[in-house]
Amino acid sequence: MNKKVKTSALAILAFCTTIVFAGCSKNAVEPAQSVAPATSKPTAQQPPKTVKVVLPSARAEDEAFYKAEVKKFMDKNPDVKVDLQMNPSAQYNNAVQLMFATNEGPDVFFIVGGKAQWQLASDNGWIQPIDDYLTPEFKARYPQGTFDKDSWLRYKDKVVGVPLADPRYSKVRPLFYNVDILKQYGIDAPPKTYSEFKNMSAKITKEGKGQVYGTSIMGKDLGAFSATIAGFAVSNEGGVLQQEGDWPISLLTGQANAASMAPAVEIFRDLNAQKVLAPGWENWDPAQMHQQFAAGKVAMFVGAAWQAAEILKLKPDLKLGIAAAPVPDTGRKGYRDVPTPAEPKFVIGSGSKVKDAAWKVLDYFGSAEFQKSYFQSSKEMVVIPKAYDGIELDGVSKQVLQVMNETLRLAPHVSLKNADMDKLSKPIADGLPKPRIKDLGVKAIINNEDVKAVFSEYDKKVNQLIEAEMKKARDGGSKITIDDLKFSDWDPMKDYLRK
Repeated sequence: MNKKVKTSALAILAFCTTIVFAGCSKNAVEPAQSVAPATSKPTAQQPPKTVKVVLPSARAEDEAFYKAEVKKFMDKNPDVKVDLQMNPSAQYNNAVQLMFATNEGPDVFFIVGGKAQWQLASDNGWIQPIDDYLTPEFKARYPQGTFDKDSWLRYKDKVVGVPLADPRYSKVRPLFYNVDILKQYGIDAPPKTYSEFKNMSAKITKEGKGQVYGTSIMGKDLGAFSATIAGFAVSNEGGVLQQEGDWPISLLTGQANAASMAPAVEIFRDLNAQKVLAPGWENWDPAQMHQQFAAGKVAMFVGAAWQAAEILKLKPDLKLGIAAAPVPDTGRKGYRDVPTPAEPKFVIGSGSKVKDAAWKVLDYFGSAEFQKSYFQSSKEMVVIPKAYDGIELDGVSKQVLQVMNETLRLAPHVSLKNADMDKLSKPIADGLPKPRIKDLGVKAIINNEDVKAVFSEYDKKVNQLIEAEMKKARDGGSKITIDDLKFSDWDPMKDYLRK
């Protein structure tokens, strides 16, 4: 590397404990000055350039997959030799941090995690912006809005990386249902409304006589609980973000709005009181739900898209139905928010001495060819539309894609008007009232409590906290106000796009 990366024990500790790309160099990163051609061949004077590519291995088959893809790339680009280094996901972030700390940073690496990770990596001088490499042809591979100013591919007005997965995939919360069980109890189609869901669940539990239950929750584990509740809650009121977090907020009013989730919690409070839910759900986790569902003990539940594959591993011949989560009886009033059309995943290391060659690797990772292979291997939805050309999607993928299109819309995010909001997120999160909203929700279900009253009181405390933290920020020179959390021009029934 050309730049020396200074590392302190404190920085290493912070990285290891928060599992984010926290580096130490604060030097500005200069953009690349030249654009490499798409393909070229080495000459006698130009031996192949070696590009060190460091990637995480989350699945057993990841290493074999990437080795095969790297071979394809090198066959087409004999002027580039890829030194592929795979690290288990659990050790990946530490391994990358150590490489930068010892001046052996990768030429290409993968961002594990979300917005905070790539922002910190960029702030600490680890990432080379790729604007100078972007061509109209490259940008045309991606959906509308991918490179717009509000896209998370951009940071400080620079494009920092190439996306891979469709960000909607991790956001969608579909209803899973056992087609055969519904038919067994005279139900031809999954529930579309809250009332239909409650009635169908009660019918199956009553007639199942302890052999099968209409529905359940994936335990009181807060992540699993909130995924189920959020699947129902997002359609209840438009403009509410962070419903799986600890401070749901409306970007129409700028106010905390956990109360918008109350009707969803009430569904399960009532079903629990009526003994419709599978007994013992409080002690379950997602794996237990998969087992119960695959065994035909639970007819329906709302969860995350990745759970379909886990269920089918347990029972490959299960007739698995996937649909949009039920909406209020009065109709849909909102969608699950997607804050960006794309996120940076593959990035170039700022200290790379072979940036042009590294860009060729990114150009391949950002191609329909590679992303098609990735989808076929992982079944994870990708961001390039043409990656699906010529592929006959399996039943599960078709259903998930349909639910994504039906239930998700692009939305603004809390720091869009004022980036200082990013700095306030941690003190707000740390200062939130206890018990947190998800703990209150579980307690309300188990104890049959007045959810609206409990959640409204929580919202009052959160609003006071937000105002207090904003005042502290203004005292320190920020101009942030509550108006920065209001987007009056946004119709939450449509995608939010700004050019």
